[in-house]
Amino acid sequence: MSGDPSKAEAKTGSWVRAGDGTGDRTIEENWLFRLRKERFRSRQSGKEHDFYVIHLADAVHVVAITPEDEVLVVRQFRAGSGRDSLEIPGGLVDPGEDPREAGARELAEETGYTGDPPELLSTVWSNPSLVTSRIHTVVIRNARRTVDPDPDENEELVVDRVPAAELPAMIVGGKIDHALVVAGLLWWLGTRTPGILPGPSGARTS
Repeated sequence: MSGDPSKAEAKTGSWVRAGDGTGDRTIEENWLFRLRKERFRSRQSGKEHDFYVIHLADAVHVVAITPEDEVLVVRQFRAGSGRDSLEIPGGLVDPGEDPREAGARELAEETGYTGDPPELLSTVWSNPSLVTSRIHTVVIRNARRTVDPDPDENEELVVDRVPAAELPAMIVGGKIDHALVVAGLLWWLGTRTPGILPGPSGARTS
């Protein structure tokens, strides 16, 4: 992964960084994120405004498909919603790590499944109003349980397999309601209908 895309795009956006950045400051920093107050100037009006930006690493989600055309899902607790959430495997991309490699690593760690070489499906911004991170979705076909899972210390995961044909009803019915998971699944489902969306590729992201 190369650089911080938010900084590159800020040079050509409708707002630009104001001054030399000496007025910016870090409010909180820990192992997960860095919260900063950053001043931008409007190209249109010339007015300046402080924005609060959460600098967070990119993440990856994995659409892992078994030979039986089932998709692996994991149920885990999410503190933000205060409840369990049904999702697809995923996690943070390490510095310098290719999202496809991160997807294969996270899939094995969370579920014990491995499969064909991962293919990049999509990349979207998680929440561009506040957060610098992007979410990459990769596809791994022919997923099979081959290793022992090795989840993080605070991850208590329940792994299941869902027939791909049931996913649309689960999304519409609210059983899967994590917005970025829904985005990745709908994108993948769209590729299964010719002409709707482009399929995954092996291309490395910048």
